[in-house]
Amino acid sequence: MFPITHGLIGWSVSQNLKVRKDRIAVTIASVIPDLDGLGAIISTDYYGMFHHVFGHNLFFGVLLSLIAFRFSYEKHKTAILVFLSFHTHILGDLLGSGAGWGIPYFWPISSRVYEFSPPFQWELDSWQNLLVIFICIVFVIICGVKKDRTVVEVFSKSVEKKLLMFLKSGSLK
Repeated sequence: MFPITHGLIGWSVSQNLKVRKDRIAVTIASVIPDLDGLGAIISTDYYGMFHHVFGHNLFFGVLLSLIAFRFSYEKHKTAILVFLSFHTHILGDLLGSGAGWGIPYFWPISSRVYEFSPPFQWELDSWQNLLVIFICIVFVIICGVKKDRTVVEVFSKSVEKKLLMFLKSGSLK
């Protein structure tokens, strides 16, 4: 899946949290596994060798949850949602990253790669991934109208305020 899709899903998972900082932590947990794809800066070989390895395993998910527990306001709830959000990333990649992109979930203890096969696995540019993005955008709009917040809160409260005005009135006055 695309990082934006992971982020939208993670933000959606965070919506029962009261504090913006905790919602941001849950959102980050859904995107940060893709840091292991930065090997692409060096070469496509590094990308191929390391993407879906360092950030895509159970131990990284546990580490993220422990960090969230330490620094969040709603400690238990945030840590659990970080762990869940991390796993939405894993599931999203298993489903929607295309053939040959398995996950060594128990790395570094085991290098066994887990992956789905069609019809439970589809290409990055598939209609299924587009449907997931569409559903997430609809959910963001609903939250904007009902909860007075959108995924834009992760980046900028002032821009989000303008977006909320637009969603509620239909103009940016």
